[in-house]
Amino acid sequence: MNSKVKLEKWKIAQKRHRLSDKQVQMARELGFNPDKLGKLDNHKQETWKTPLPQHIENLYYKRFGKEMPDIIKSIAQLLKEDKVKKEKQKKEKDRKRKARLLEDSSTTDDNGIIDNPVAEITFGKKIKYNDIQPKARVILGSGDTHETILQKEAHIFDEAFDFYKKEGVTLSELGFILKKIYPRYNPRRYGCKTLGSIYERLEKYEVVLTPEKTYNVIRKKGNNEN
Repeated sequence: MNSKVKLEKWKIAQKRHRLSDKQVQMARELGFNPDKLGKLDNHKQETWKTPLPQHIENLYYKRFGKEMPDIIKSIAQLLKEDKVKKEKQKKEKDRKRKARLLEDSSTTDDNGIIDNPVAEITFGKKIKYNDIQPKARVILGSGDTHETILQKEAHIFDEAFDFYKKEGVTLSELGFILKKIYPRYNPRRYGCKTLGSIYERLEKYEVVLTPEKTYNVIRKKGNNEN
């Protein structure tokens, strides 16, 4: 049960059993179940039973040796704080997700990639992206080397490049789509440290620094950008 649901139960119990913020705080620290307070309630003043508010205060003093909690917060305040906390957690989760996406999309530190591959994918590309089926690993032989593995799986990198249908594709864009085409993609499989170095070893490609000198793009050799 999440904190909001618990607090909502205490909000109902407080109204039903006419408890003060202090008494609700005490009951929560004592570990009371808000759904079962009715068994302890004595607002009808049976002579053999202590009224619930007084029962909570007496038990709290016996348990903790003090008459009230050091800090008293109303349920309304706790609900507000819980909402703020959840919003902060959501923002932080989104931030980490975006950072992880960029990190996963670019396994290279070549000149500090700064573009966002997700933002650059158009609606049509998104539909095409969703249609991509992951590739299975090529079956290798005992004599395969990094070079022969790359030769056997070169079509994966060709497909990643061709997906964008443009002359120059950034490393982050390629890394992003490779995670879809080949989820277990790892440069070390080919004896490389970066995605850029993989494309450098594929004869048909070249790594080119953009005119702004901010990040690298991959182009097919013989293609000249305007």
